[in-house]
Amino acid sequence: MKKSILLLLAVVLSCNVFAQFDASKLRVGGGLVFASEVNNIGLTFNGVYTITEEIEGAFAISHIFENDYVSSTIFDFDGHYIFHQQDSKLNFYGIAGLAVTSWKSDIPYLGDYSNSELGLNIGVGANYKLSDNLNLAPEARFTIEDNSYFRIGASIQYMF
Repeated sequence: MKKSILLLLAVVLSCNVFAQFDASKLRVGGGLVFASEVNNIGLTFNGVYTITEEIEGAFAISHIFENDYVSSTIFDFDGHYIFHQQDSKLNFYGIAGLAVTSWKSDIPYLGDYSNSELGLNIGVGANYKLSDNLNLAPEARFTIEDNSYFRIGASIQYMF
């Protein structure tokens, strides 16, 4: 029940945020991510909206594949603060925000167990413009919660 409520909240919030986006400031993409919590890789899909020259809002959903009978799905609601603009192709940003981590354990003969936790994200990332419409966005972040963990990954984003 708790998991369903958190998922519903994430969907409602993301719909409200995406409804306000100006398409010329939107980047959407996907990529790979590694999470220390499960000690495995996964897929991430994200959207980023440029609010000002220094501030961006971001939403992401990541699914970490099963390892040792545990898998997880993570919803991120982050803000980016661009603290260094190298040139027109490269900038660096800090990450701060919230993460809703839902993990599931399916151990043979012991049964299924699942749980969700709310945590805080802190980290760094970069935007590297590959072409007029493509952006490479590597990120590293630490999620602080009862079972804190580290993630590192990169995504390719289409710029509208």
